[in-house]
Amino acid sequence: MAAARLAAENVSKRFGATVALEDVSFDLAGGEVHALVGENGAGKSTLIRLFGGVHRPDSGRLLLDGRPAAFGAPVDAFRAGIAIIQQELRVVPALSVAENVMLGHLPTRGVLRTLDGARMRSGAREALARLHVACDLEAPVASLSFAERQAVAIARALSREARALILDEPTAALEEREVESLFEVIGRLKAQGVAVLYVTHRLDEIARVADRCSVMRDGRVVAELARGEYAIAELVRQMVGRELEEEGGGKSRATGEVLLQSDDVRLERGAIVGVAGLLGSGSSRFLRRLFGVGHGARYSMRGAELQPRHPAHAIRAGVGMVPNERAAALVPGHSVLDNVVLPSLKRFCSGGVFSRMDDAAAEAVVRELIGALGIRPADPHVAVRALSGGNQQKVILARWLAARIDVLLMDEPTQGIDVAAKAQIHRLMREFAARGGSVMFASSEIRELMLLADSVLAMKRNAVAGRIERGAGLTERAVREAISG
Repeated sequence: MAAARLAAENVSKRFGATVALEDVSFDLAGGEVHALVGENGAGKSTLIRLFGGVHRPDSGRLLLDGRPAAFGAPVDAFRAGIAIIQQELRVVPALSVAENVMLGHLPTRGVLRTLDGARMRSGAREALARLHVACDLEAPVASLSFAERQAVAIARALSREARALILDEPTAALEEREVESLFEVIGRLKAQGVAVLYVTHRLDEIARVADRCSVMRDGRVVAELARGEYAIAELVRQMVGRELEEEGGGKSRATGEVLLQSDDVRLERGAIVGVAGLLGSGSSRFLRRLFGVGHGARYSMRGAELQPRHPAHAIRAGVGMVPNERAAALVPGHSVLDNVVLPSLKRFCSGGVFSRMDDAAAEAVVRELIGALGIRPADPHVAVRALSGGNQQKVILARWLAARIDVLLMDEPTQGIDVAAKAQIHRLMREFAARGGSVMFASSEIRELMLLADSVLAMKRNAVAGRIERGAGLTERAVREAISG
């Protein structure tokens, strides 16, 4: 039997007192798609970083084509033929498609080693052709869609003769049509003998794309399943170690009292309103404008006219926002406590001009929120960058609970987090509404909209094109038709 293209044997890794990986064995064959799933903090990212040369194992070993491999830096792994395509694509927007594909090994000519444009374009064209992707080689990458930029990043790896490709949440920002195109690309890579490690939180994709699936929990591989064995319910059970119950969309708790209203939006106290739209429809921009990012939003908040020109205006009026990029909302080097109290400093400060924060009061509130939201680790003084994605999302929610806002805007609140964390975020959204707040959230997952929303706003061309109420035609088909026209 041929040796695995890439493997880990009894690998362990610690960061201080935290055990990230414990006795993990994993292998990936050439021409195979092997899915890797698990909750946030299960150890997936650490395993990927070992393969990518970011970290080195404390014990155990890595193997490449059956031979021990030791990577001192990411460049060593890349030169060995291992490429990681991350969620945050490493492309240079101002450079052309050809330049991005050949970046890192641009061909030169002559004594002066000037760029050989013809060879650069030829190499880029050949790499893209392996994916059956046709792009204008001279176009700046900034002009491409996310899916096209992703193809450019994959083509760059192929131009460097990558033999093992690690795709980290590759469909998180893709529309359904683009997901299908990516699956076709993965099929071609598989046929060409490339080993593909596919890391995802979208469990429904695994049966469509993977030959095997490994499940991680608490730093260990707890299950390995073959094609045909990984039903979603079983994957979830293996990931969380128990049966996971998810509430269905229930009766609305909307009270009839209007909190926020404009020509196309009506948010009642206790209501959850979804926002649906295709990529580029303007859903994110719509929410940002309500939060005072960009001009033009005008609405009433509890009957008072408001035209926020800065997020501070919206926050003072009782509006908070969880953006689709956690990094944009958090100060990663600061503690959980600092990040939670950031918009609520006045609440914890006294003394006029020479005011200072009541540290004990702030810590008491933050500890209570950490407990209520299940933030791990349960330490208000740990740097927020040390938390998993799902726990970082909870920190942002804790911030707005501490600020005592009435309206919570959420842009893709569960994107890139695991199934258990997603269920907990859903519960927290429902609880926020049940306590008398109002939630408006945008989601690319129509099932999530159907699960949570009392009504759904359909976005097209940066405008609300319609509103569908639960009990009055709110179905998945109706939403899809409303956003696609």
